Amino acid sequence: MRFVVDGMLGGLAHWLRMLGYETEYDAKMDDNTLLEHSRLNDTFLLTRDEELYKRARSRSIASVLVLGETEEIRLAQLARDLGIGLDIDMASTRCPECSSRLREISRDEASESVPAASLKLYERFWRCGGCGKTYWVGSHWKKIRETLEEARNISKRNEHTKC
Repeated sequence: MRFVVDGMLGGLAHWLRMLGYETEYDAKMDDNTLLEHSRLNDTFLLTRDEELYKRARSRSIASVLVLGETEEIRLAQLARDLGIGLDIDMASTRCPECSSRLREISRDEASESVPAASLKLYERFWRCGGCGKTYWVGSHWKKIRETLEEARNISKRNEHTKC
């Protein structure tokens, strides 16, 4: 599943990339470009703009009107509506910044771009094949896990309230 995301959903684009979904995001992309890009590339258009959503639907472009005010609610909506997974697998995750694939690198390779303290604390590192940014599962992952857990909980609650 691939996505193109409107300018109001940059945070969601980062989450989708971390979850392993190819996600196009450019805050400067206008509505007509979003529609054309989604149609040509057979991607789901995610938007908070009701008018854009209606235009997409009228052109038979797969789209979702994203309603939630928090990332947890937005992710839960996509899990419920599209069946996206809410677990990060480092083997398939993408760069949150550019959506390129990550590859695992050695500690030596990471030493040029990772703080010395992190090199001592963590064993595994990944580098983006596009922008070159280096990643590791550091202390910030506590918040990432909490966000995904809350999204899963919201999704489950909403499943039980469907009629």
